Amino acid sequence: LAAPGVPALTLANFGRWQVETTDLTELDVALVAEGAPVTVRVDALPEAELSGMVTAVALVPNLTRGDVAYTVTIDLQETADLPLRWGMTTFVDIATQ
Repeated sequence: LAAPGVPALTLANFGRWQVETTDLTELDVALVAEGAPVTVRVDALPEAELSGMVTAVALVPNLTRGDVAYTVTIDLQETADLPLRWGMTTFVDIATQ
């Protein structure tokens, strides 16, 4: 049985990875543009440094711990054979103008 509004299924494509930020504040969001290069480090894999690109910057904020924060979506380019999993903590450095 499925209740209204409750996901019944999650589909995943593990051939391509994305990272979504949760803490880009309103003070910094104006500096981030689609297409900007990104360096990503995964907390669980300290030896790996991944490259990516900003593919979307949210127009509507979320309230996070009392701060106005915007979600930024990043496509990772080369993930090789890293043992990545959903929900892993990442550290993101976005090249700004």
